Amino acid sequence: MGLSASQVKLLGITSRMHDIELQAQYIMNEKVSLATQEDAAYEEYNAALDAKKIQVGYANGISTKYIDATFSNVCGFDESGSRRTQYALTDASTGRMIVEDDVYENYQDYSNDKYSFAWAMLGFVESEDGTYSDFAWDNDDFSWGNWGKCVGSNATDGDVTSDGHVLCLMTDVEREVYNNHSDDTKLSAAYSEYEEALEGDDFNKQKDALKAFRDILYSNSSWVNEIYDYMRLDKSVDKDESIMNQVYLSDFPDEFDETTQRKFQYYVNLFEGIQQAGGCIPTSRFSKEFSNDNDWFNSVVNSGKAILNVYNQSGSKKGWQETSVATSINENYLKEGQDDTRIKKAEAKYEHELSQIKRKDAQFDKDLSKLETERNALTKEKESIDKVIEDNIDRTFKIFS
Repeated sequence: MGLSASQVKLLGITSRMHDIELQAQYIMNEKVSLATQEDAAYEEYNAALDAKKIQVGYANGISTKYIDATFSNVCGFDESGSRRTQYALTDASTGRMIVEDDVYENYQDYSNDKYSFAWAMLGFVESEDGTYSDFAWDNDDFSWGNWGKCVGSNATDGDVTSDGHVLCLMTDVEREVYNNHSDDTKLSAAYSEYEEALEGDDFNKQKDALKAFRDILYSNSSWVNEIYDYMRLDKSVDKDESIMNQVYLSDFPDEFDETTQRKFQYYVNLFEGIQQAGGCIPTSRFSKEFSNDNDWFNSVVNSGKAILNVYNQSGSKKGWQETSVATSINENYLKEGQDDTRIKKAEAKYEHELSQIKRKDAQFDKDLSKLETERNALTKEKESIDKVIEDNIDRTFKIFS
């Protein structure tokens, strides 16, 4: 091989070796990038393992089953009757209770009396044609008329007393149930105080006396059932005939079972919570992003935008009080659990990404091995050409020497 040809060949080899080095450097950079991607995937997987979600307890035989918390299954009425206790959310900024839109609308109409509100939430309200009116017979003995009777009608539509307050009177159906149980000492005493209050002009005393009487009357579930039965009677018929012959409204719901009783009490409790909170706000106004899922519930509670409240059924702390998942005692039945669904998704994603990373890494190793093999071959060839060039130079100098 001539000297010129050797030089040309050497330049080609050198150029190719530079290309190989550049390709190898690029592949090494990609391998570093893959390692970074693997670390990120692992961190994301660990984050899923650490993530918690709020869960609420439901009775499952003698044990408790925890399910993902949503607004409906935590704050709504539980048709199954298996949720361990009643909860509500309050708006952290205003203190008001967060409720479904229909609850908000009924509270605006029936904020004068919790039992009126509860009946309204069960659907027993005054219809446009007056089908249910206010559950009082037309031949009512009171001089105030029927407008002021709270249960089943909106008393705020009636006249007001001289001091601007709506006067709420006992309904005929409540009086009939009282007559059936007037031998009950506590009930009879509360009734007497109510009658005495009506003889005076103190509206607040009248209102408080009626409330005290109703609290006793409605605390007995069988009496509530009786009230319901009287409400079903046709009020356009004479009272005695209606009661004696059981003349019922044709379109009034027939049943008042255990579920309806629980629902009635649920709304009575909810009313008390709304008043304690100074009012309520509908979910649609509280959050434009409202969604009945676990992510939304976790977000508003964990961010502090909404505060959890629990209704204690008995004891010295009976009624509503603030609670939290962190401070929740056993009877509150709230806890944070692992998000198994999220973990499974994260695990599947991590394994998929890891397999892709390993596949790419293995391919990069193969490419590096090929480049290394080619580089070794070119190195040997370069050494051989260098030797040829060196020999040619030596021979040339010998000739001229």
